[in-house]
Amino acid sequence: MTSVQERKIRQTGCEARFDNLTRQLYATDASIYQIQPVGVAFPKTAQQANAVIRAAADAALSITPRGAGTSLVGNAIGEGLVVDFSRYNRQISDLDLEKRSVRVGAGVVLDQLNEFLTPHGFCFGPDVATGSRATLGGMVANNSSGARCPIYGTTADHVLSLEIVMADGRIEKIGPTHESLHAERAKIENLIRAASSKMAERWPHGLIKRWPGYGIERFLRAPNDFTNILAGSEGTLAAIFAAELKISPLPREKGLGLIFFASVGEAMQATVELLDLKPAAIEHIDRPLLDQTKGQLHFQAARDLLELDAQPCEAILIVEFYDDVAERLSILQSRKIGLRKKILTDSAQMNLVWLVRKSGLSLLTGCIGPAKPVAFIEDAAVRPAQLPEYVQGLQSIMKPLGLEASYYGHAASGLLHVRPVLDLHSAGDLKKFRQVADQTSALVRQFKGSLSAEHGVGIARTEYMRDQLGDELLGVLREIKRMFDPKNIFNPGKIFDDGRHKIDNHLRENFTRPLELRHQPVLEFAFKDRSFIGNLEQCNGCGGCLKHAGIMCPTFMATGEEVMSTRGRANIIRAALERRVNGHDPLKSEELDAALSNCLSCKGCTPECPSNVNLALLKAEMLHARWQRDGLPLRERALSRVDLLGKIGCTMPALANAILAFKPLRALMETTLGISAKRSLPYYANQRFDHWFAKHAVAGGGDPGSPAAITDRGYNGAHRAPLQKKRGPVILWDDTFVRYHEPHIGFAAVKVLEALGFEVALAKNRRCCGRPAFSQGNLDLAAKLGKHNVGCLSSPQHSNTPILFLEPSCWSMFVEDYRELNINGAEDLAKRCFTFEKFVDDLLARQPNALQFNQRPATIAIHPHCHAKSIMNPEFMRRLAERLPGRKATVLDTACCGMAGAFGALAEKYDLSVQVAQRLLDNIDNQPPGTEIIASGTSCRHQITDLSNARPKHMAELIAEALL
Repeated sequence: MTSVQERKIRQTGCEARFDNLTRQLYATDASIYQIQPVGVAFPKTAQQANAVIRAAADAALSITPRGAGTSLVGNAIGEGLVVDFSRYNRQISDLDLEKRSVRVGAGVVLDQLNEFLTPHGFCFGPDVATGSRATLGGMVANNSSGARCPIYGTTADHVLSLEIVMADGRIEKIGPTHESLHAERAKIENLIRAASSKMAERWPHGLIKRWPGYGIERFLRAPNDFTNILAGSEGTLAAIFAAELKISPLPREKGLGLIFFASVGEAMQATVELLDLKPAAIEHIDRPLLDQTKGQLHFQAARDLLELDAQPCEAILIVEFYDDVAERLSILQSRKIGLRKKILTDSAQMNLVWLVRKSGLSLLTGCIGPAKPVAFIEDAAVRPAQLPEYVQGLQSIMKPLGLEASYYGHAASGLLHVRPVLDLHSAGDLKKFRQVADQTSALVRQFKGSLSAEHGVGIARTEYMRDQLGDELLGVLREIKRMFDPKNIFNPGKIFDDGRHKIDNHLRENFTRPLELRHQPVLEFAFKDRSFIGNLEQCNGCGGCLKHAGIMCPTFMATGEEVMSTRGRANIIRAALERRVNGHDPLKSEELDAALSNCLSCKGCTPECPSNVNLALLKAEMLHARWQRDGLPLRERALSRVDLLGKIGCTMPALANAILAFKPLRALMETTLGISAKRSLPYYANQRFDHWFAKHAVAGGGDPGSPAAITDRGYNGAHRAPLQKKRGPVILWDDTFVRYHEPHIGFAAVKVLEALGFEVALAKNRRCCGRPAFSQGNLDLAAKLGKHNVGCLSSPQHSNTPILFLEPSCWSMFVEDYRELNINGAEDLAKRCFTFEKFVDDLLARQPNALQFNQRPATIAIHPHCHAKSIMNPEFMRRLAERLPGRKATVLDTACCGMAGAFGALAEKYDLSVQVAQRLLDNIDNQPPGTEIIASGTSCRHQITDLSNARPKHMAELIAEALL
């Protein structure tokens, strides 16, 4: 891009970026393609969009409108200027319940709109699986639909009017009540009417989804409504800035019938037999997709509900009914189809099933190894009655090529998202990729179906449009394109084949030039991939991390910046390894620092990304490689050894704390070490917990390092009556912060465990778990510490003794990251490791009367640590708190607190840390007055204390205070 072109864009006043980081982030979407743009613009108003589009046209730059970047066919990438309408255009306004309409900006996300509408008893009908990040502008541009197309139709059925920006910069409002573009409308109507017989021949009735290209068949039925032409135009005619939409009443009731089958073919035949019941949806999921849910925390409840381990199957039909639910489910139950059936009417259970179905894309691409189920023939639709024969035709294409495939999707609409398993790194499989695409196009033409029924034409299917539409209909579309966009600046080369896009060109660079590591990986990536590159390539770009709920990805939720998402970080690591960063250094660049240094290592991506991309491990590995080459900096060296700092500080705590409070010294620390003067630092305890424990144990007549050390001594050394039941020994892991900074939490834990009848011991000669070192990428030190600790705790006298953790990040180090460091004995040791809360709750679940508590009405709000949430469901913490009589507990809907160990103490990260914390702080502020805040992570308590008036406790303190 020339400086003159860039200057023209910047002079518009619209935010625009031309740096390499942004260009790499926007070079891909959710497809297998990669095209680097010259820059990205982020308009806030229609006037800014007008100005930047005119300036781009004047500078001879193409325009690619973009929403969430979730296109599976390459619609959202292009070589000119990408215009991102999702960043700012998220306004919802003009809700009219009588008219049943609402106005939305193009960047409004589907789930955001439905969250707004639900309290009013309405929803937006079309419900794409990517609703957590799919923008309404993108849904209109693709004429998207989703599972419930049989009752709601496609997005075009719900568009009342559009505000668009034309190729010459004009802002126009189009729709049946608007008189704009009158001349163009008349010409287009004449064109379409002249081609009506060809449309009837090519596109016979019965297709539920949409045809490729512009909605000319819809316009023929309603020629005064230009929105029908724009819906499905894929950003090739104009940019959509806002839309007025129809809204639909929420269904009065819902029910699901699940039917399990021995084969996909049987499920397809059953679909035809069920259509007379007029279901809202019939969705099909098959064994390859179901198998990908194995071992995944996020999907375990669904697997249990479906009884997949006890009663496996090859396929499931999810049959959904709205209204008259009981009667229609009864009829379904009576029909003799399938191996077994399951009827669901509970909303929570139904949501579990829909979670599996909606995660199909990423679940499938998350399979181990370089061969993945690839999206390229996934959007073809036939009439539902043709499905059995169509699937047979597809299988006849796959079988001679030796290919497996997954068949899932919208059976009631005749559309299956078929994904053949291919290794696109392989020349042989690239050849099969082309063969399957060619033969499937011919098969769809044979059935007079639609090759592109909801995902768009894009790069993947443009070359097949002539065969699919014929010269006459393609000519009509081309003439419409010429009227709207005479200079061909909007998404050129898509829908109309000009030679620049083929299904097998512009592939992501890691397919055409496989990624290579210049360093020897240290971590195992033990969960499933066993490979750094394997885990990195699990990121398919689906954008599941571009959401504002759950625990992934907290920095994106706070900033909305692509580089702050899991997808953005994975893309930048790929770019670094492919030498597409400034300086071409795969380990050190501005781009890589922007991606990695802001990652909190919260592990939220591990369970919530269905492909299980693990940015915490990828970051640690990349930092380790850099430190191995360049040396470990002083700050990172110091932060790796907070246990040593604690030991030093507690030798003279009064002096150490005075120094920490001395403002000139804090200013010097910020200047020299980058430790923020705005951030409080943890004070050192006057009495170390392990020292207290030794006295406590001796008072009980035992060796402070052995289980026999604790007999009948109570909290803080006070006498208790002899315990009625001895339960044997437990080892309490006294982490760095309990030992040196928060010994009162350890006191409380000992009180509870002794009240339960356990003999408590501390680990002799324990060292720091290694979490601080691991987070800094100091993996050599983390491994050294881990080997020492595993050795200490694996001795014969401790072989069956449970090890309890008060700090969740230490627990996750033992149960996950020691295995990642390939430490001998770590896997066996992990089986004995429990969080304090889980251990106590499990015991009380078996023996509810093992502890006696006082009765006291109280409201409790629990913020679970993100590492704990990444490994287990935190709901048990609510149950545990509510075992205390009179207490009512809630698990807060929060992600990482933003402190993330040392992250929030860094001067350059302090502001981001506070931004990330806002969601947690808002949750706390919304609690009733007097609510007790429980946070088991020391970083979480630190952040809450620093940024709010709340004084959070550990769960151990809550329980200890409630003991009678």
